[in-house]
Amino acid sequence: MTEKKFYGWKVVVVTAVLYALLGNFGLAAAQITIPVMALDPAVGMDRTMIGIGFTVFILMQGLPGPLIGKFVEKYGAKMAFIASSALIILTGVLLGLFAGASTAAYIVLFGVLLSFSSTLGGQVATQTTIGSWFVVKRGLAMAVTMGLGGVVAFSFPLIANAAIGQEGNWPMGFFLISVMGAVSLVVALLFMRNKPADMGQVPDGLAAVAAAEAAGAATGGQPQSAEGAAAAVADKTSGVFKNPASMTQGQAFRTAAFWLILLASLSIFIALNMAVSSAVLHFNGLGIDPTVVAGAVAVQGIAAVAVNLVIAPLADRIEPARILGVCAFLTAVGALCAFLAQPGDVVMLYVYYVLLGLGFGGNTSVMPTAFANYFGIANFPKIIGTVLLLLSLLSGLVPTIAGMVFDATGAYTTMFAVVAVICLVGTVAGFLVRFPKRG
Repeated sequence: MTEKKFYGWKVVVVTAVLYALLGNFGLAAAQITIPVMALDPAVGMDRTMIGIGFTVFILMQGLPGPLIGKFVEKYGAKMAFIASSALIILTGVLLGLFAGASTAAYIVLFGVLLSFSSTLGGQVATQTTIGSWFVVKRGLAMAVTMGLGGVVAFSFPLIANAAIGQEGNWPMGFFLISVMGAVSLVVALLFMRNKPADMGQVPDGLAAVAAAEAAGAATGGQPQSAEGAAAAVADKTSGVFKNPASMTQGQAFRTAAFWLILLASLSIFIALNMAVSSAVLHFNGLGIDPTVVAGAVAVQGIAAVAVNLVIAPLADRIEPARILGVCAFLTAVGALCAFLAQPGDVVMLYVYYVLLGLGFGGNTSVMPTAFANYFGIANFPKIIGTVLLLLSLLSGLVPTIAGMVFDATGAYTTMFAVVAVICLVGTVAGFLVRFPKRG
């Protein structure tokens, strides 16, 4: 009987598409659409109110994290992708019809419903899927997933801007979200598989016998799961630490490594939250044409793809926490460029978005890999769900604070300087993580 071809790499492609359409498109479209909606005379919305909507959005990216982690653990990532798709179809329609009707409608539909819908089919489901299918090549698989997702996602700002058009038809930007949800629903139903065992396979496509032999060699004959066996092999053969056991959430919290990795990633999330809520308005305020700004936002996606092409061969050779520190540094330099940008400064505009894309694109790949490698995969859904909760709580007020600073001073420049400093702190944190010695 011929052995089935390993399905994991197909899962990488499917997961990349779902993560792009469910986890990314809503925010990408909103980043372009909301400034147009806010400036519509029929709507009228000050910068603080715009910021509050983004703050609620960010908080709702994390607050349901532990619950979503339990949902994925119980029902599987495929069900999360399906439920997310259905909710996003509904949410996009409601946003197009009612987001401009009142501040309350904007906050509830964008801040709460869209955020929860995209989170359900976002990082927890994506990272759990890849972590289940790959152990030895987890870093490569995660980087390829995010890189392919970036190839899909780089055009999202341009698509939204084209749909809105010169006449400023902002509801079309929201209706597009529903279209992407419908595409995702079909993809998830037809092609998604939760884990290798669903198809009689094991992580990385290792033959079951080879995995068992590897487990015996690594553990002195003690039985292990396929996932544990693959992790034991990976820890022995790769250039980075990959825990063959799995820590509980409580054990992870008691390590310095958990908080240092979290801090490095948090600094980048703060920079991203500043970007998605305020950067378009900041550069528009410097007299740069909105179409040019939308093009720069798209370049951010291209930069994210580029960094993943670089990270893919490195993530299993260089500790992801160290790469995370480099990403935080790139983001710090980008924030400094936004701070220094002068009216009409298109060069600084593009440098800012390129560095942001490199920094956050790298973070998207290596942050989950860093946690999965250090703390194991068995409790990963719970751990990463809590991580997303902490990231959203700790970074969620950035858009509101930025809006308040603008309404008080007439500029966002001070906030970009603060973000640059925070990202430098994150850089240091990424290089302070220590790893167990391996025999």
